[in-house]
Amino acid sequence: MITILNEQHKPLAVLDQYFDDEITEQVNGLYTLKFSVYLDDLKSPYITVGNFAEVEGQYFNIVHHRRTRADSGAVIISAECEQVAYDLIYHTYDQFIHTGTPTTLLQYALAGTGFTLDTVEITELVSVEFKEEASVRAIIIAIATAAGGELKFDKYKISLLRRRGREHSVQFRFGKNLLGIVKDVDAKTGTAVTSYEVNVVELRSLPEFAMLEAFELGDTVDIIDEELGINEKQRIIQYTYSPRMRINSKVVIASAILGIQDTIYRLQKTSVAKDKWMYGVKIGPEEGIVQERYDKRAKSIWNADVFKMQKGDGSGSYTDALYFNPANGEYEFSGIVRAAQFIGGSIQIGSNFSVDQTGHMKAVGAEFSGDITASVITGGQVNGTSITGGTVIGATVMTSYYGDARVELRSGYADIGVFSSAPGNPNIFGIVDNYNSATISLPNGGDLIANNNDFEIVAFNGKIEINAPDGVYINGIRF
Repeated sequence: MITILNEQHKPLAVLDQYFDDEITEQVNGLYTLKFSVYLDDLKSPYITVGNFAEVEGQYFNIVHHRRTRADSGAVIISAECEQVAYDLIYHTYDQFIHTGTPTTLLQYALAGTGFTLDTVEITELVSVEFKEEASVRAIIIAIATAAGGELKFDKYKISLLRRRGREHSVQFRFGKNLLGIVKDVDAKTGTAVTSYEVNVVELRSLPEFAMLEAFELGDTVDIIDEELGINEKQRIIQYTYSPRMRINSKVVIASAILGIQDTIYRLQKTSVAKDKWMYGVKIGPEEGIVQERYDKRAKSIWNADVFKMQKGDGSGSYTDALYFNPANGEYEFSGIVRAAQFIGGSIQIGSNFSVDQTGHMKAVGAEFSGDITASVITGGQVNGTSITGGTVIGATVMTSYYGDARVELRSGYADIGVFSSAPGNPNIFGIVDNYNSATISLPNGGDLIANNNDFEIVAFNGKIEINAPDGVYINGIRF
């Protein structure tokens, strides 16, 4: 029987009159249930998406149902269901790159999904790498594949076994239990895969065999058809049977087959969908082409308006490292530039350094370790051990700082001074023009003064004055 459950897995209805029922399971692949019933006003309303079907102790999501009126006038409801582990396709990781035991990786992948890990028979380290978005369903299949194991689903519990099924001597032989056989060769994936679809009579249901001819998914069996020249030992990788009555069943025997989940995953990863990541690349109407490293350390954005290369911190936050905006004429770069030659118009770095198109440079300060060649240097102060050139123009020229022994030339009125390093920095020798008043100062206050064609010497409060037109005076006496 089939029991319909609500979202809390509480029984809603029990179906005992159903038909066209079958369960199909693949190794590391799909696990589905199909059944049909006639319309029943009491039970049929519960056959709806969101409820569950329980059969053989297993939970299946009702994912699709339809109603059909038969020629007889009866209404038939057909339902398609997926074992609840299919829900893992709706849980995703932006990336999944890990190395560890299968137990560690499976626990990490299943965290927060509502599913738990049961038996794990493989302990060797494995590595799984998804650099783009992937579903948990795809991740656990990848873990199983990397470990060389096979998954088993039991309601919300998941096991990883080294191998499902066993090797024994069950034979599928034409004339005994083999009703029909189809040989299928599929090369759509690039490699030819040969499989056999076999319709068999399940002899286990007959009392005289008493389960001696029983087989399960993963078993290795003999398939024999003398007329077709087939005598091979192969594994059952897909098993379809009626849960109501196991008599006429179907098995697929081969070494590999793609399941629906694998096909969906392959389509997701090989089709370019809007705003979906594919191998680190996304195409969408908002940003255009976006490329992002799996560790979120770098990202590029390219569209008709801008081109950006960004540096990331690993958590999803980015800053522009290279920015092009042709429409606005903006080109920005943060980092180190290495080039053999730069050709351009002007340079502006911050607000304190610029070079215009004529080569004129403005800067707050500069340091040089080589020669500076110039025809004219104009400024307020020049400090250095040696100045060599044609012309030095400035407000003041000094051989040392104020307070030190120095020679000082000041602009305006031709002031020239020689100063000692004694306290108070007395003037040793000076020439002061003071606009037509030429004064020569000597040590200890001695002056030589020439004014209006007069010549005057004053030393130690004494005075010697010589005025050529009117004579010569010594100590105030005219000679």
